[in-house]
Amino acid sequence: MKLTFLGTSHGVPAADRYCQSILAQTENGGYIIDAGAPVFDCLLRQNVDINKIRAVFITHMHGDHVDCLFGLIGIACWYYTDMRFDVFLPEQKGIDAATAFLEATLGDPALFPNDRVRLRLMKEGEVYQDGEMKVTAFPTGHLRAQGRPAYGYLLESGGKRVYISGDLNGETIDYPAFLEEEPVDAFVVECAHFPAERLAERLLSCKAEKVLPVHVWPLDKYDILKQAESTLPFPMAYPADSDSYVI
Repeated sequence: MKLTFLGTSHGVPAADRYCQSILAQTENGGYIIDAGAPVFDCLLRQNVDINKIRAVFITHMHGDHVDCLFGLIGIACWYYTDMRFDVFLPEQKGIDAATAFLEATLGDPALFPNDRVRLRLMKEGEVYQDGEMKVTAFPTGHLRAQGRPAYGYLLESGGKRVYISGDLNGETIDYPAFLEEEPVDAFVVECAHFPAERLAERLLSCKAEKVLPVHVWPLDKYDILKQAESTLPFPMAYPADSDSYVI
């Protein structure tokens, strides 16, 4: 499995960081987690075969994770008509909004809805399986105070397991307990909603082979995490936009 970080920023973009989006690739498929970055533009610049994109998974309905989704769907509906993929959104109102936006911008009812770009409501548990990639959703408490859902995703392919946290609850840093009980090959964890020292302490019992912090803010948290590396039972890596890692 190959992970490419299309965007690594926190709630707003910066001169060198788009908002969050991650591309996971297998030999025959591409899977996008979050769409805060200008996803389609990034895919083209990474020379990704866009017709291999099979699914998009949104962690939660904050703009820095979803704003560029509509552009990806729209261009697939009217121009790149060989693209076929599922889009998993965590709230029905997100599906309703996407539908209304596409109807307004495309203008032709023959273009959307269609059987190529399929909007689906996210749920907890196994949500996707195509024989090459399995995706399981785990709820987080990031939006609990608003009574709204948010998810992290376990990706499994070719014997490799990667967990992408999505945004977490700032009080509890509530990634799933299984990460302390069974190994994963990589753990992509956010670090915007709690102190870096607390994340480092929380990670002491994590059984990941490698941890990759993203969504980091403020940026001095990178130095704090690097200083904590010697206390942790795994190596850390610090993705920048366009960086790729073969897991």
